Amino acid sequence: MKYIEHIKSVILFLLVILSLVLTFLAWSYKPKYQTIEDIQIEHIALGEPKALNRVVKPYRLLFKDEENFTGTTSTTVIDTLMDEFSSMEANDLTLINHNLADDKLNEMLRAQDRMILFFQADIPMPTFASILPFHDKDNIPETTFNRVVIDWSRLAATDQLQFLFISSNNRTMYRSFVKVNNKTSFQRNIIDRAVQFDSYMEIERTDATSLYVLTNPTEINPYAYLVESISIELLKKILFIDPNIVQRNIESAQSEKYTDDMSLMRLDIQNQSIHYVYPPAESISPIAASILMKDSIDFLNEHGGITADYRFAAMNYQKHVTEYQMFFNGLPVYSDTTLTRISTTWGDNRIFRYRRPYYMLDTPIPADKAAKELASGPRTIDYIQTTLKEDINEVEDLVIGYYLVHDAEADLFTLEPSWFMLTENGWERLTFERVGGDEYGLE
Repeated sequence: MKYIEHIKSVILFLLVILSLVLTFLAWSYKPKYQTIEDIQIEHIALGEPKALNRVVKPYRLLFKDEENFTGTTSTTVIDTLMDEFSSMEANDLTLINHNLADDKLNEMLRAQDRMILFFQADIPMPTFASILPFHDKDNIPETTFNRVVIDWSRLAATDQLQFLFISSNNRTMYRSFVKVNNKTSFQRNIIDRAVQFDSYMEIERTDATSLYVLTNPTEINPYAYLVESISIELLKKILFIDPNIVQRNIESAQSEKYTDDMSLMRLDIQNQSIHYVYPPAESISPIAASILMKDSIDFLNEHGGITADYRFAAMNYQKHVTEYQMFFNGLPVYSDTTLTRISTTWGDNRIFRYRRPYYMLDTPIPADKAAKELASGPRTIDYIQTTLKEDINEVEDLVIGYYLVHDAEADLFTLEPSWFMLTENGWERLTFERVGGDEYGLE
């Protein structure tokens, strides 16, 4: 019994030593982890994102020298102008007129040394401030415009342009003086080229703004393209949260439906379009026009949805709707056999509705038709008044564009040059082929 206390002491000592060793090993232990490779999230896109100045841009430029108007719809020239804006700086906006009369507007447009930019719809000023830098961008008013008059008469003396932002719908006009950092470039790339453009003439009207049309007949080539379609599986992956649970239902030979628990995508095979809706996102909360446009374009750019020359064409900010019109070779494209616009409806922090074509004009084929000669502007005006018996004062604009026909049997798209007139009922194709013409419900 006399050794028991010694044995206890030895055991206790060994336990203390063991505890210290185990504690040291626990603190100093470094496990050998296997290297975990970064998880690459697949970015699914239909195309490349588009810069804002390639989506928000005019459909026509008009120039006035001492006596004559010239103009162009050239994409190259318009893009060059929009790029020039990025190197300029605009001063603060000043409201000049909030009740602009038609005759006053006409007078400003026909003044010497001026260029006019025509837009299809009212542009929010804060949106344009992301294209043309303003000295005080944070205080840009939430106003809109659909025409810009650029006065270059004092450019040589002051290095400045006068910009007049006009809304023919709201009857407002704002002014800003814009500093040109490289006036030589602006003079060479924009102003000096105006003499090479097509001749335009002003059609004056009573109690209405003037129309501006081509003075002479013009020849434009038709085009034909094989049908190229965006993958529906790709669209499904882009629009649905979990594409693996999406159910496909064939409703008819011309219609399919894709659904999950929350959303629906309907495929219109005849019109080569999709209509997607996510009902939980529906919202009627007020949203500023500039924010609505930013959300819409950001959504489209996130998946490369601006797959051709689509330009901002319409907005209903109260219903959160923004639309983009297809252009081809600088001219708008309309159709009654397929869809030629992209439409987005913004909801509660995400897309609510999305309607778009799922075809692309990617594979041209040799055209079997010669260039088509279109009537002059004055001849077109005469046709509208004498043959169609239309009140010319009710016509908002006249443009040359393309009429797109989808031939499902031949798996072919054709683009036919035509005159179009814009009224409160939309665009109407002018055919000149029989008395009364043909009317079309155009997209």
